Formats: sequence, C-alpha cells, structure tokens
Amino acid sequence: MKKINLILACIFAVLFLSTKVIAQEKKVALVTFYCDKKIGGTGMGPAGESLMKDPNFNLQPILNKAYTRFTTEFAKDFPFKLVDQKIVSENPQYKSYQSRFLVDTSKGINKAMGIQYAVVDGFIWAYSGGPLVKVENRDEVNLYQILKDNCDGVMLVYIDYEITPGMGGFSANITAYFNMTLWDKNGKKVFTIRESGASKKKVAAVGGIPVMSVEKIQPLCEDATDVLFAELQGKINKIVKKSANF
Repeated sequence: MKKINLILACIFAVLFLSTKVIAQEKKVALVTFYCDKKIGGTGMGPAGESLMKDPNFNLQPILNKAYTRFTTEFAKDFPFKLVDQKIVSENPQYKSYQSRFLVDTSKGINKAMGIQYAVVDGFIWAYSGGPLVKVENRDEVNLYQILKDNCDGVMLVYIDYEITPGMGGFSANITAYFNMTLWDKNGKKVFTIRESGASKKKVAAVGGIPVMSVEKIQPLCEDATDVLFAELQGKINKIVKKSANF
C-alpha cells in the first residue's frame, strides 16, 4: 500500500509540475524583422544616401539569412515561445497597419516605398516608440492589441550598419548592430538588446570614408552580419533568460 501511495504521489507531482510549466509558458509575437540600408557613420550623409537608393544594393538575402538563423538557432532556446509567423503575417489588421514613424529621414520619401529598409517577407515595418511617445502612436502597443488573442507580448528586431574607420582613416570596415526589444501586454519594456559585430574584411578609405559602391560595401555588410551572429550565439540566450520575466 505504501508503494502504491508513493507511486500515485509521484504521478500527481509530475502532472502538477507539467501543468505549471505549460501554464507559465509565455507566447511572444515577433512583429517585425528588418534591416536599415542607410549606412551610418561620421560624414556619411550624401554617400550613404546614394548607396541606399542604388537598386543594386540588395541586403534582402543577408536579412533573410539572419532571420532564418534567429528563428531556428536562437529562438528555440528562449524561455518563451514565438508565435507562428503565419498567425502574425496573415492577420488582416496587422497587414494593413502603418507605423506613425514610417517617414524618411532625409527628403520626405515614404519609407514604405521600400527605399530605406529591407523587410523579411510577411512582416511590416514597425518601430519601438517607448513611453515618451503617446500610447495611441506606439507600434508595440497597437500591434499587441491586434494580436493579443495569440500572445503575451510583442518583439521587434532590426539590424543596422555603420562605417568604422581604421587607424589613420586609410581603411574602413562595417559594424553591424543587432537590436531586439520585447514588450509585455501593458506596453512595458521587458528587455532591450543591442549587440555589435565588425566585419573582418576592410576596404581602402580616405579620411575614414570608403568608396560607397555596392561592390565594396555589400560584401562588408554580409561579413559583419556573419560575425555579429557568430558572437550572438553565446550571448543572446543568456541575456534573454536573465531578463525575460514577464
């Protein structure tokens, strides 16, 4: 009888713990994943603008590779589950949503035209407004309201690039930045991550500014992104696990 009671107690304990784990599992909707084609850096104004508008400057393959790595290599170890992309991208309200921040930084050209940003297929462009922005204008709040039946919070991810001059300004490389922010159902920031990785490859430069051609810069963006994600491999999950209590 004691053995039977012990076995039953163990079974109930396992069932209780399993139920508790399932009940505590949070679901997060990844609502945007994009990269900024406008390369930053000191003195980059006209040169960066020209490269951004060059139709041959195509960061989409680099972005798609980054997204695949993020969802298959990193996300599986997060202490929460990402909502299936189709649930997000096929939502009619999500598809028709337009961010209040979607305004070009230089000549008034609407970024929705696809000039400045490369966006993973199925996603819209969105930006974390934060508490200083009116609630009704905050993408993280509005997108959660659209998707609230399927998630406990929303995540925004983007990659941007910057020219990094070498010693003496006679060479330069590219630094890629990975930006990820998680917001809970109340519009409160759970965590934000900004990590960088510099390309191993370099190009000749004058005063720290290289020739801003597709042939010179695009390979550096790809190299920098590969370095960035290699470095993220050992960092991102540790940061998320320490911070993602929401």
